[in-house]
Amino acid sequence: MIEMAIGVTIFFAASLGAVQLGLSALSAEGAQSAALVGARTASSQPIPGEPVAELLAGQSTAARSLTGAVLDMAQITSCEGGTAPRGGCGVPARCLDYADGRPQQATIQSCVPSDPSLSATASLGPSPGNLDGSQNPGCHRSSCFGVARSMAPCHVTLPPGHVVICLAYTSWPATAVDIWIRGTLRTVVPLASSAGVDALPLNVQLRLQVEALVG
Repeated sequence: MIEMAIGVTIFFAASLGAVQLGLSALSAEGAQSAALVGARTASSQPIPGEPVAELLAGQSTAARSLTGAVLDMAQITSCEGGTAPRGGCGVPARCLDYADGRPQQATIQSCVPSDPSLSATASLGPSPGNLDGSQNPGCHRSSCFGVARSMAPCHVTLPPGHVVICLAYTSWPATAVDIWIRGTLRTVVPLASSAGVDALPLNVQLRLQVEALVG
């Protein structure tokens, strides 16, 4: 009886461990895929006058793709629903007009007009602080991935089972888009990791060139 109990315990522990490894591998691969499809959507055709429309579409696409990969191990936060983490939902909120590639600080405004019937000017673009490149005053190195304000939610330590998707253009006019998927996944077996107890870290960063700017 004792030997059987020990054997069954070891068997179940090994089985759950194998399940956890499989789910972790599936989630990691799914996050990579979600980052790619999200970046492709966001970089396909940034529209003048609607500078964050494609970023929002990219975030939504990545969230849908990621949902199938993480199953019930995480809640994905985006601009579409739920409580946004400290720093926002992961997409630029403030924009301004650009003239000859230079931001006009006096024109700061919401990236999404409060009245949908009012079309924004074609020169509207993310504020320098919402860019992930050298135009951002906070960029002091060659690679400035993650310096944009919209990347702030991905710098925050999230509780187990929460994932956030952050996006930003590296410059304006847009030449590339950065996407960052970060958070933690709940585990099916008790374990400790760098993300804490009963949590696994999820961290994917990707930069993709913009295909075209359409008018």
